[in-house]
Amino acid sequence: MIIKQEELEKICLNLYPYFFDYKDITLHDINIKIDDYLHVKANLNYYNIETKIKAIARVVVKDQIIINFDGIVKYGFINLDLKKVLTELIKDNPYLQIEPDCIKIANDYIKEITLEDGLVKIELK
Repeated sequence: MIIKQEELEKICLNLYPYFFDYKDITLHDINIKIDDYLHVKANLNYYNIETKIKAIARVVVKDQIIINFDGIVKYGFINLDLKKVLTELIKDNPYLQIEPDCIKIANDYIKEITLEDGLVKIELK
């Protein structure tokens, strides 16, 4: 399966409400660039305050899908560490596990994920 950057942006916009079911935190737009890494820029409305997220991530598939990432959340004029913010938001989500250096997602179906030239290539088991 091959997913283009634009398609991945649409998927994120559509899946956001399922993973982050907060009425006062809405995702307005997202921009994703793919090379050897995923580069993400997103704009949210977080309790009526414009919030910007910048992140870079690398995806590895083992027994789980492991997303190593780093980034910042600009909340008004305050810069926050993305890992700390996600740890708080995701702590009760049974599908995602946050560790100090990565997010882990249960994996029963994906054999490999490759990032290159604006594409995400997914090989199923």
